[in-house]
Amino acid sequence: MEKKLQVFISSTYLDLKEERQKAVEAVLRAGHIPAGMELFTASSKSQWEVIEEWIKESDILMLIFGGKYGSVELDSGKSYTQLEYEFAIKHHIPVFAIVLGEQYLARKKADDYKLEIYEKDVKEPQIVKYEEFKLKVSRNLYKSITNIDQISNEVTLVLHRFMAKDATEYNFRGWVRAQQIEKENVASSINPKLLEKDESLLEKVIFKIENGSFIENIEIIDAYCAYQSEARQDIENLIIFSEEPSSRFYTEGLQELFEVLIKQLKKYNLFLVTHFFTIRGAGSRDGRKYLYPDLNIDLSNANIEAMEKYDGYLSKLNALSRETISFIREFVHQSRIELYQ
Repeated sequence: MEKKLQVFISSTYLDLKEERQKAVEAVLRAGHIPAGMELFTASSKSQWEVIEEWIKESDILMLIFGGKYGSVELDSGKSYTQLEYEFAIKHHIPVFAIVLGEQYLARKKADDYKLEIYEKDVKEPQIVKYEEFKLKVSRNLYKSITNIDQISNEVTLVLHRFMAKDATEYNFRGWVRAQQIEKENVASSINPKLLEKDESLLEKVIFKIENGSFIENIEIIDAYCAYQSEARQDIENLIIFSEEPSSRFYTEGLQELFEVLIKQLKKYNLFLVTHFFTIRGAGSRDGRKYLYPDLNIDLSNANIEAMEKYDGYLSKLNALSRETISFIREFVHQSRIELYQ
């Protein structure tokens, strides 16, 4: 049976967003399932407990190693990326690292000198721990790269190599399509033809989400408290698409996931429609809509009541943006699992 591997992608976060995205895209194109910290949702458990569960459920841990050591977990004194890497090794989960070379890091720093690229850039640098971790990574399977486009090639290549050794060395648990199981006379309640339709619809939905840059646009709106109409239109188009008769999943679990996502996107869109306006005066020509616009023109003229009102809207926007991004990521990940379990 054809397996789909779950790949846990580990890295520092703010400095390596583009690299993580490249890795996620490469894993998906290779037909496997990416997992990582950006997919985590609110939980009563501690952050590390959640991470442990995700790594244990994964077949491979892929580390993107840059110039920073990362956020430190207080009890151990180690960064989360190092803890994740060591946890995978301890539990016999294969690891692979993509190491960003010195030239790569230097160019990245030159492109955005304000971004913390190197460990020396942070407030409390852990230079010794960073070097020790880098040495440990170099003792296992890794590949050093000089440009971002190499990530896709390396991810594809290493996943192919892992799969080639599955039967003789790894015996990955992986995910298997439900119709494959049925073909081998294992009990299945899902009609393969219907599942194919589910998969086709899922690809359309994910394409609309990724092509519309949902997460990127929400992050921009959240940061600048402003948007142009195109940013909201793609979300609105998906909502309209969801109401078409042909846009219904045959698998009950997928349909529930989709309905939850659409409900959240409607909630987010309603907030934008209700609390964002075209500003009056000099700034009205840019075609943008702003959160509670009077305060986006000149804060010095705002009274205390207006400021409190704005702060309330801003707080709701921040919370709603985080929540919506979390729903989008959860849908993409969980829907793939639903198809392959």
